[in-house]
Amino acid sequence: MANFSKVMAALGVIFAICLIAAGTIASVDIRDDEGAQAQMQERLAPIGTVITDPDMLVQASAAETVSREPYSGAEVVERVCAACHISGVLGAPKIGDNATWSQRLSEKGLETLVKHSIEGFNSMPPRGGDASLSDDEVHKAVEHLLERSDVAI
Repeated sequence: MANFSKVMAALGVIFAICLIAAGTIASVDIRDDEGAQAQMQERLAPIGTVITDPDMLVQASAAETVSREPYSGAEVVERVCAACHISGVLGAPKIGDNATWSQRLSEKGLETLVKHSIEGFNSMPPRGGDASLSDDEVHKAVEHLLERSDVAI
């Protein structure tokens, strides 16, 4: 019974120390500190928005468009296409597979390959998943894929 009393007394002391520490910390008023206030506002700011109205979605995406120099075909392939076309994810023709690319080019033609790349085809999303790519950038990327696969255009 004596041990129980000692343990309870020790817990009481620890509790009192915690209350005193909490009171000291809580006594600091961040309303007087502009830096702390700015940090708090930044942490409380929403991380994003949800837009369900199609018209508002078009306006929001147009407002967020960043102007940049057009990518070359090689840059588009490196940034977007290589993710699937190097390993052949979900049946994507691999870069360097001359037979597959030659067959696709002869059966469908360059314009159809570009159209599928722009609009999406099978498992490939439109523009390879990068909606910021222009039609010309996608066209250059398709040509670059064919060149890297030693397919004459």
